[in-house]
Parts: sequence; structure tokens; C-alpha cells
Amino acid sequence: MSMLMINLAVVDTLLLIVWTTMMALPALCDFRGGCAFYDRVKPALSAYGWPLGSTFHMQATWSIVAITFSRFVSVCWASRSNQVDSRLRVKGRLLMMHVLCILFNVPRFCEKYISFDPEGHMISPNTRLGASSVYAYLYQVFLYYLVIYVIPLSLLTYFTARLCISLRAARKRREALTAKARDNNDLTFSLVIVVVVFIVCQLVNPIRRLLAAVYVDRDLGCGSVYLYYRSWVATLVNFNSACNFFIFCLCSPGFRRRLKRILYDRAKVGAIGSEGQRVNKSHTTKTTSVGTT
Repeated sequence: MSMLMINLAVVDTLLLIVWTTMMALPALCDFRGGCAFYDRVKPALSAYGWPLGSTFHMQATWSIVAITFSRFVSVCWASRSNQVDSRLRVKGRLLMMHVLCILFNVPRFCEKYISFDPEGHMISPNTRLGASSVYAYLYQVFLYYLVIYVIPLSLLTYFTARLCISLRAARKRREALTAKARDNNDLTFSLVIVVVVFIVCQLVNPIRRLLAAVYVDRDLGCGSVYLYYRSWVATLVNFNSACNFFIFCLCSPGFRRRLKRILYDRAKVGAIGSEGQRVNKSHTTKTTSVGTT
């Protein structure tokens, strides 16, 4: 489970970095009245930044599915947990998930190419693939919605429903549970909250894509519905990537205890290391003084 959570934290961090760069940088430049640097790199960001963000977004989505499946196996398939959810199998599933997400998003990196206009300014026009309406409907709409929304959200709904049933049964016999079992239930409850927040935050994005198709030929400047809705969606997506850690901290006492123990051990090791350096420095100083004398 810890491996899966570390994986989710890394992917969420990468997604936040890309989305913040793609959304916050142009907003700051607009606020300042323009940025020469952003104007120069904007075509490159358009050609490669959005596909990279899409890749991390898909990896974050399926990382949530992987964590939920692991918890589902531990709670609902406890007798087969050691076989289905062994460390080696988890590593294999994570590797396969990342490879498939990257392969699925490879065409997105081929939608635009970098070129220069007669004045020497960088531009990013569409390739033949990016300009194809068949590609747009088949890949960008049908396959994209299927892989990043329909399938994962359906799986998450099923896994979460089963986990909620298990939690309800566990609460009825909470007095008989051991401390470890209560920690496991708290972790399951935290994961359910993470999944619910994820579903709520992600469901608004398909609506944004539909609005983008509706408003494709309209003014998207200040005052347009799509402009404000797009900013709201971006905020929710970033919030979703940033809030998972805090949800686990708030909802899982066991997670808080483990986090405190890790931080305490790190601080203790750091203090011992600093003390050792001071002792060595003092010893070196004394040795030098004796040698000089």
C-alpha cells in the first residue's frame, strides 16, 4: 500500500507542476500585461505541455484505481490478498499501468509540431494527424473518454461501493476490533473519501470538453461562460491532486501516527548526525591544538 501511495504522490506532484505551469504562467503574464519569455515558449508548451499533462492526468487517475483495487483486495478478498496483492504483483501492475498510459498518449505528442514563421517567431501548427476530424472524434473524444473517465470511474464506483459495505459491517462490530483492524478501517474510510473527491473533481472535466466543442467558434474572452468554467475546472483538478495527503492526515489516525513516527525518526537521525559533526569538529580542533603545542 505504501508503494502505491508514494506512486500517487509522485504522479500528483508532477501533474501539479505541469498544470500550474500551463495555467498559472499565462494568467500571471496576462495580469502583468504580457511576458516576452512566455510568448517565446508558448508554442512549445502548446505542442508538448498539454500532452505531458494529459499523460500525468491519466497516470494519476489509474493510480487512484490501483490504490482502490489494492484496498478492495485486502478487505473483500482477504484470503487471496497475499497472492493477488503481493509486492511483486503490485510493482508489475504499476509498471504496466505507466507504460500503457505513456503509449496511449504518444499520439497527443504528434498533434502539433514546432516551426518558425517568416519573421523567425516560433509557432506550433497542427500536423495532419492533429487536423484530422476522424482522429479528433475517435481518439480525442471516444477513446479518451473511455479510458480516462468511463472505465476508471466505473471501477472506482464498484470498488468503493464494496468498501463502503465492508465499512458498514465493520462499524457494527467495532467494539470487537483490534487496534490494527481499526487502523485498517480508518485507512479504508480515508480512501473512500479520496475516491469520492476524485470523482466529483473529475466529472466536471468532460463537461468542459463539451463546452469547448460548443464554443469553438465563439469569443472566449472575458465574460464568456467557457472562460470561467475552464478556470474553475483547472482549479478543481489541481485541488484534487493536492488534497489527497491532507485527506489521509485528517481521516486516518493510523496514517498520522506513521507520519509522525517517520518525521520523528528523520529528525532524530538529523539531530544525531549534527551532534556527531559537532563532536568530530571539536575533536579535530583539540587535535590540531595539541599538535600545534
